[in-house]
Amino acid sequence: MRNSSIRLTLLFLIAAALSMMVLHGCGPSEEELREQERARQQAVQDSLELAYEQEMEQMRQDSIEQARQDSIAEAEARAQVVYSDDGAYSLQIESWRSRTKAEAQMNLWKERGYDRAFVAEFGSAESGDLWFRVRIGRFDDRQYAENLKEKLMEEYGTDSWIARGDLPDEDYEPTAD
Repeated sequence: MRNSSIRLTLLFLIAAALSMMVLHGCGPSEEELREQERARQQAVQDSLELAYEQEMEQMRQDSIEQARQDSIAEAEARAQVVYSDDGAYSLQIESWRSRTKAEAQMNLWKERGYDRAFVAEFGSAESGDLWFRVRIGRFDDRQYAENLKEKLMEEYGTDSWIARGDLPDEDYEPTAD
């Protein structure tokens, strides 16, 4: 019996040794472990590159959006028109020999929403060189007049120029309709 138990123990030890050899032989080799590590490092590198590319794309999109917003703000600032009660600038849009025609045109501009349209009389009735200038304004800042000039050109194709001084007389009375 003792012999059989030794045999059985020996058999068990041999089986265990063979099992360990098989298991060790079934595990990854050194080369496989290196390849796995290279693949892991490449995956980390790819992940970092993808994150970098996404961040750069987001920064590009943010930059484009900021430029768009800046452009809109700049356009709004250029389009801003601020009138003044006693500014030195006005925008001359028409000039007529006929007071009636000038006033009709002034009323047309008022109907278009330019409540600050007025007629300025220029020249002398005695000399026969009398003009009735249709203007919009007054502006403290020349830039506001420039803004309105651009707006009228874009919206109505109206050529105009900026006038300084020569504003409507307080005594000017439009003719009755």
